[in-house]
Amino acid sequence: MLTLITFPGGFGQPSHSPFCVKVMGLLRLAERGWRPKYVSNPAKMPLGRLPVLKTGDRLIPDSYIIQAWLEGQGVDFFPGLDDRARAHAHALIRMTEENLRLGLVHERWLNDSCWDIMREAFFEDVPSLLRKPISNAVRKKARTDLIAHGIAQFTEHDRRARLRYDLDAIQSQLQDKEFLFGQTPTAADAAIVPVLDGLNCLPVDTGVRRIVRDMPDLVAYVRRGRGALYPEDDEMALAA
Repeated sequence: MLTLITFPGGFGQPSHSPFCVKVMGLLRLAERGWRPKYVSNPAKMPLGRLPVLKTGDRLIPDSYIIQAWLEGQGVDFFPGLDDRARAHAHALIRMTEENLRLGLVHERWLNDSCWDIMREAFFEDVPSLLRKPISNAVRKKARTDLIAHGIAQFTEHDRRARLRYDLDAIQSQLQDKEFLFGQTPTAADAAIVPVLDGLNCLPVDTGVRRIVRDMPDLVAYVRRGRGALYPEDDEMALAA
């Protein structure tokens, strides 16, 4: 039995990390049974972050490395797709994880009204007297990182416009399909649905959340993706 070491969840998602949720979807697509182990501080994990997949005595970090390991076990996450479609899927994943996901991080960490709620969820295991100073220090680092990336330097209007391009690209790829590349989900859906779901499940009405909710095709896609990739009654994930 595989063990997925993951951040806990909330706000309707099985983990706060879209990368952890991505691996949950990959494990479901691979038809591999697994159980969760929830960790709030990944400092002792390989690479110092989550997700990490435990198989026997081996710890496999990072969603891409986990995907590659599963593919090495014979799993094809893009069945029926030719090389061009697989390259297209790779580009969509990169766009989502390297830009749109950072829009989610920005909303959670730097939007003050959202942060007031997210702080309590992210740092609930920290004693109440220490929660604010510790969370503020982590938030300061997040701000520095998002400024270095560039997304935190834009005006709210410009940031929304940039993220809207990504959302439009995903919606255009969907057209009348159930999933991004046909009637069954692929690894592209496993990576992209959790990010869209995170934006849709933000606890306050931010500008980016409004954009997502004003795109009914995307909302319907997220609903289908949740049902296919990480349903609430997932029999493949055993209780810890």
